[in-house]
Amino acid sequence: MRVVRYTFEQQDVVLDFHHFEGCTFRRCRVHYFGYGPVMLVDCAFEACSWGFDGPAAAAVRFMTDLYQMGGGARELIEQTFENIRSGVHPGQNSPPTVN
Repeated sequence: MRVVRYTFEQQDVVLDFHHFEGCTFRRCRVHYFGYGPVMLVDCAFEACSWGFDGPAAAAVRFMTDLYQMGGGARELIEQTFENIRSGVHPGQNSPPTVN
């Protein structure tokens, strides 16, 4: 569903399967499950809390466990965060390798 120039205030908002454009989220609890695509274009988040649930939470837990293992797994997670910081999406470059 496409949502344009809408202000969400003090409510639960699920991101999955939505395209948000020019929206404002104020004091919302924002949920990402990882079941479907999300598009956020020119949106503002003010004092929101975030929750990763379902497959998204499982991916975060898996990455946390990998990082705690150390060794090559730690470098894999660090490279993933570097890609996030630089705006590189999966498939745009070669995946990080584990030594």
